Formats: sequence, C-alpha cells, structure tokens
Amino acid sequence: MDVPAKKRVRLTTEVRRQQILDAALTEFTALGFNAASIAKIAARAGMSKANLYVHFASKDEIFETLLRDVLQPALGAWQLPPAGANVQSELDAYIDKQYEQMTPQMMSIMKLVIAEGHRVPELIRRWQDETVLPAHRAQQARIDQYVAEGALQKTPLTDNFNIVMAPVLYAVICKLIFTPAVAEAECLKTRETHRQLIRLLLKAP
Repeated sequence: MDVPAKKRVRLTTEVRRQQILDAALTEFTALGFNAASIAKIAARAGMSKANLYVHFASKDEIFETLLRDVLQPALGAWQLPPAGANVQSELDAYIDKQYEQMTPQMMSIMKLVIAEGHRVPELIRRWQDETVLPAHRAQQARIDQYVAEGALQKTPLTDNFNIVMAPVLYAVICKLIFTPAVAEAECLKTRETHRQLIRLLLKAP
C-alpha cells in the first residue's frame, strides 16, 4: 500500500525571518560576528543560502534587525497617565515592563553588543544614530513639555530623563555577570528602588 506523501507546509515570511534571526543569534553568540557565516546561519535555520538571501541581503542586515527588534522595545517612551487614571497602577505597569523585557534573547543580544560592538562600529553607530538617540530626544521633549505644563516638578532627573533608566542597565549587568540567584535577588531589589525613584517624578509642584 502506497503511503501518501506528507503535504509540504509553506511557512510565512514572518516565520522564516524569525527562524533566520534565531539561528543568527545562536551563531553570533557561539562564534562571534566575524566567524559566523551566512552559510552557517542558513544551515542552522534549515534552509539554503539562496533562500536566506530572499529575506536578508547580508549578515550586517541580520545583525541590525536583531538590534532593532530585540532592543528597540526597551526604548519605549514613558507617558504621564491621563487625568483620572490610577497613577500608581500605570507606574507599576511601566516599571514592570522594563524588567520583564530582560528576556534570555535580550541578554544574548546585550552580550553580543558588548563583545562584538568594536568589530562592527559602523553598525552600532547607525543603530545609535537612527534608533537610540532619536528615542532619547523624543522622550526628553515629552518630559520637558510635562515640566513646562506644570505636570512634573523640575528636578535634575527631569533635566536628563534618560538617566532614569540607569537602574535597568544595572539589572542587566547583574544578570550578565552574577550567578542566577544573586542576580535575581539584586534585580528584585533594584526594581523596587527604581519604582520609588520614578514616584518622585510624579509629584506635582
């Protein structure tokens, strides 16, 4: 009796791209940016080099996409809750979101940026100029507006609001260099301290 052939499942472009990004992150982390090749990334993703090039033009583009897709959400701007909203709940949700974004994937990207950034300075510079700095300027402009409208007190933190995210970076460093138990304890303590710090900014003049 003939066994019917299995129907081939056609994956969507989004799924294929994600497979490539996951494979690339594994290869970059294991081998470094320079040693990881398109051929190795394609093989790990279970496709040919030609198929990979349908989705990404180069290894540089893959790296940039990883930076944008994984790290850019962490740049999301904070907004003063609308009138009548539960400020405490909005604040807690914002703080929790910052720490919940510290996924294993994000940690891998951060390790990669620290270890390989000097090898791809142009990629890092472009990501900085096109993604990070514009997000920082937009956030600062929003805070300046809140201060001008009297919604927030003017403080050293409102003058340079980006420093408010420093506790998150400290938590990331803890996860990168400390043992899991110590890192978890330090991150929990840092999150609560961070929560208290942000509350100071919500006081009306």
